[in-house]
Amino acid sequence: MASPIKKNLWHNAPLKVISLILGYTFWYIFGNSHISTAWINVPLCFYNVANTQTVHAPEKISVKIAGKRSDLRALDAEQLAIHINAQNLQNGRNLITITDEALFLPNSIKLVHYTPSNPTVEILTLNE
Repeated sequence: MASPIKKNLWHNAPLKVISLILGYTFWYIFGNSHISTAWINVPLCFYNVANTQTVHAPEKISVKIAGKRSDLRALDAEQLAIHINAQNLQNGRNLITITDEALFLPNSIKLVHYTPSNPTVEILTLNE
């Protein structure tokens, strides 16, 4: 005589296995396609800086990015940096705008917000 637990466990076993497989499949598909957000601290980098100029700017900017959970997991946050062309900046204080292109984000990930919202960069020209 089989125990009641064993009998209940094996009762409709194929239906239970199919339900388990379908449940896992739906969880995997919908879980990875769900849009998620993440805050990341990203360094601010400048290129095309003249030898006679110095740049005073915040070291890091907090950015909020959004995308599929799988794309955010695949993104290497340590490799991200905000790239600003110093030739587009004038002497003195400059407000900069951060875009997806400045972060070199893939098309599947978008920049949502950044803090501080009005980052200020100061360019000083050194006297020779």
